[in-house]
Amino acid sequence: MTHLPRTPRRRAWGAVIGLLLSAGLLAATPAQAQAQSQIGTFPDRPLKIILMFPAGNGLDTSTRNFADALGKELGQPVVVDNRPGANGVIAFSAVRLAPADGYTLLVGSSSGITIPVAYGKSLPYDPFKDFKLVGGMLRAPAILTVPPDSKFTTIRQMIEVGKAKPEPLTIGTYSDGYYLTSQRLANLAGIKLRNVPYKGYPASLPDLAAGRIDIGYGDATATQELIKSGKIRALAVTGTTRHPNYPDVPTVAESGVPDFSYYSWDVFLVRNETPAPITEKLMTAVKRVLHGPDYPAFLRANGSEPMLDDMPAIQKMMTDEVTLYKSLIASTSAESR
Repeated sequence: MTHLPRTPRRRAWGAVIGLLLSAGLLAATPAQAQAQSQIGTFPDRPLKIILMFPAGNGLDTSTRNFADALGKELGQPVVVDNRPGANGVIAFSAVRLAPADGYTLLVGSSSGITIPVAYGKSLPYDPFKDFKLVGGMLRAPAILTVPPDSKFTTIRQMIEVGKAKPEPLTIGTYSDGYYLTSQRLANLAGIKLRNVPYKGYPASLPDLAAGRIDIGYGDATATQELIKSGKIRALAVTGTTRHPNYPDVPTVAESGVPDFSYYSWDVFLVRNETPAPITEKLMTAVKRVLHGPDYPAFLRANGSEPMLDDMPAIQKMMTDEVTLYKSLIASTSAESR
């Protein structure tokens, strides 16, 4: 079929038709009318946030707090649906199969987005192409801790000991993110760290307190009581600024490794096919919660902080993280051969 060129007259008629449609003077198709109606009334029923972690942990509590605030902004209840298992595949798949209407959101983190992509894992979806951002939720620095009788009390001393010892220092981690970034710290510091993997942070703490591993690396909030009781000692925090719960503990960057920082993070996603007007409504509501009086205060009281609300900045952060993790995976694989 031959297509006519887009002459100025045809472009003008297209503009006129668009104006007539927007003014309601020219009838839209039934499908267009239904879509416009759904967008205009969104949301008119409860929304759901799917979380890849089980109920009862810190992220679950933060998500439920956010859901309450988001519900007030949108004028509809927002419920949290925990779908743990398969390293996030269950949760991501549930959202990928849900209608692309904005009523089902997903909490995404490095463990479900950047890390599997960096490792080249086969997934039934593409974390970057099948989902799109509607906002940040939170980010949290980690903390490096040592046994109470450790030979070093600072990062600089840790580096000195690490360079002097013939065998690597041992570091306990419980996720790919902590493992990979611990190796980045070792690379920047010019030392070797041997990873000791655990199934969760609590499992590593008895070994750390007893001195069976040299360094612990994990959630900054979960260690507070052990640090206060003197069972372990805080060495440094991984954020770009000091942690509010540990004002006397320096950052890693302050302590002699200026290029190192690390945050775990969580963002909100919807299916990529979700209409732009609905996505924009969600973005606006999420941003209002992040800048509201209650949620940021809740996060800071629990050792976290609001995530960025700049969509391009979040997207860049994630793509940069994939690049970094790929290089770390390649270097650690080369060393192990």
